[in-house]
Amino acid sequence: MKKITYLFMFIAFNWTNAQDYRFGKVSKDELQETAYPEDPEANAAILYLNQKTYYNYVQNEGFVQVTEVYKRIKIYNKDGYDWATEEVALRDDGKKGEAVINLKAFTHTLENGKIERTKLKKDGMFEEKTNKYWKTSKFTMPNIQDGCVIEFEYKITSPYISIRDINLQYSIPIKELDMYVRIPEFYNFNKYVNPRAVYIPKINESQVNRAEHIQTKTRVVKKVSSTSFSQQKWEFKENKTEIKLSNIPALKNENYVSNLNTYRTKLIWEYAFSKDPGGLITNYASTWDEVTKTIYEDSNFGSQLKQSNYFEKDISALIEGAANDSEKISRIYDFVKSKVKWNDYNGYTTDNGVKKAYKEGVGNVADINLMLTAMLRYANINANPMLISTRSNDIPLFPATGGFNYVVAAVEVHNDVILLDATDKFATPNVLPVRAINWQGRIIREAGSSTWYDLKPKEVVKENIFMNAKINDDFSIDGKVRAQMTSFAAKNFRSKYQNYNAEEKLLAIEKDKGEIEVSDYEITDMDVVDNPIKYVYDYNLKSAIEQIGDKIFLSPMLFFSPKENPFKADKREYPIDFVYAFNDRFTINMMVPEGYVVESLPESSVVKFLDDGGEFKYITKVNGNVLQFLVTLDLNKSFILPNEYDDFKQFYQLMTEKQTEKVVLKKI
Repeated sequence: MKKITYLFMFIAFNWTNAQDYRFGKVSKDELQETAYPEDPEANAAILYLNQKTYYNYVQNEGFVQVTEVYKRIKIYNKDGYDWATEEVALRDDGKKGEAVINLKAFTHTLENGKIERTKLKKDGMFEEKTNKYWKTSKFTMPNIQDGCVIEFEYKITSPYISIRDINLQYSIPIKELDMYVRIPEFYNFNKYVNPRAVYIPKINESQVNRAEHIQTKTRVVKKVSSTSFSQQKWEFKENKTEIKLSNIPALKNENYVSNLNTYRTKLIWEYAFSKDPGGLITNYASTWDEVTKTIYEDSNFGSQLKQSNYFEKDISALIEGAANDSEKISRIYDFVKSKVKWNDYNGYTTDNGVKKAYKEGVGNVADINLMLTAMLRYANINANPMLISTRSNDIPLFPATGGFNYVVAAVEVHNDVILLDATDKFATPNVLPVRAINWQGRIIREAGSSTWYDLKPKEVVKENIFMNAKINDDFSIDGKVRAQMTSFAAKNFRSKYQNYNAEEKLLAIEKDKGEIEVSDYEITDMDVVDNPIKYVYDYNLKSAIEQIGDKIFLSPMLFFSPKENPFKADKREYPIDFVYAFNDRFTINMMVPEGYVVESLPESSVVKFLDDGGEFKYITKVNGNVLQFLVTLDLNKSFILPNEYDDFKQFYQLMTEKQTEKVVLKKI
């Protein structure tokens, strides 16, 4: 009896001290917590995440997918306030769609030692149409302040059988996660844990029995007609996937990561096939050829390529007298960029349709680039659409139409491909917006075939900087900078400064360069996108020289010296992505002031990354009273894997140290 009493006391003690995650049961301890114990730098933490996905059976309709979501989130400081807004992407094609229902939400705060609750009201809820296939349901919690705890629950009802990716990791830590998916045996999925994820969860699989009572009615017609009702028990099995996790680490960003979502721990579902109660199987798993065929047959894709009557007269006049195909391509490409403005919406299918976009001068990615493809074909150019998954859309792991969300024009010439994207006025052939450079694109040809194409830029991006420096008697430095940039470097420059006035450009060039005054700043070919960008300016720089006794010390790189090595972490979880290979080249001429001689110079050196991944050169030379420096960085390998990080970190550190070495001049 005494043992039983102790057992009940033990259970009662643990129940009292266990965390209560029932809705509304937020504790004072949670509100008083000032930092997440496992990750003190976290601005917020998900204390509890419960998610259930299952299929309700509705008489005369069939199965309806339901997802229940409950989150309890602790917000520690202002940098965590963004977590007070929840956004839910919903599929909606206008005929059928998903919906958020049964939303209940509160913000909990501690006021004079008492827990206060503030309820979410209707003015904090929003819904907006993203495009013709998607909308977003959004709500923002009230009374957000440091230390508060928010909690909300809602359901998503969906007429679709397919299951979207289930995120198991966020950019803040998760204390407890409890999740399951129950699927009737009639629907079969292939599922994968994201193979690029670092954190790998344990997943439990089981099978459970389920029964549904289906009501049937029978009408009997005799002398007096009557209707009788009966119920039939329908028994079947469900496949259950269950995940229970504790202390899930935050998905933390690192320098030069292309898209952090690519490395998120998530469960990815592919709808493979269905099997009806009679055993008839319908396959849904597809191949990439089948996917591209389906997309091409979409009226908002393939049919748009066949329309030409709306532009024929204009394009015929435009290409008249063109000397060759290259000139035709250039004229049509420039025409579309100036004719139709991008509305900031992605998509491989049109929103407005090419005719309307042409007439109104605005459209989404597909409106613009399918129009461009059609015009090029009209000019007898071998152009085809190329489907792409943008960086924000991740890298598709299996064939599905949702694997793509972007389209560009691809011109195939002489065993090469020229990529054109007319949504960006500063884009040039094969210089796409960075958002569209993601792994591979798939070209869909008119004859029906399709093929993958590597989107990695092939051209080395060059930036050449020439700098003269003259040391004045007051140890300020006067000089001139001349620079030239090609390809992506030029495009990035144009995009950044397109809306800057003269004063803003001066301030931008002076930023982070110390005590500097820039004058006579001129930019050449800002709007001639096929030419390199060139700029020149004069400068006066103070506080760049350190004087100790009769010696002066200065870095030859002056304000171009790196502040620090951005790769200092002991280890790297994700690849470093520079997008493209590049060559940076600095040529510096520095005059030795009268009355001084060179006591020491940085030694010439060459540092390599792997065999041919990259090379850094630092060459010094004395020519009379002029010190000459040639500093170059050739990075041929633009995608650095985590197992190469140690070598790359050392390479970058040696390069950083070299560029900050000093010239020592001694007074005579």
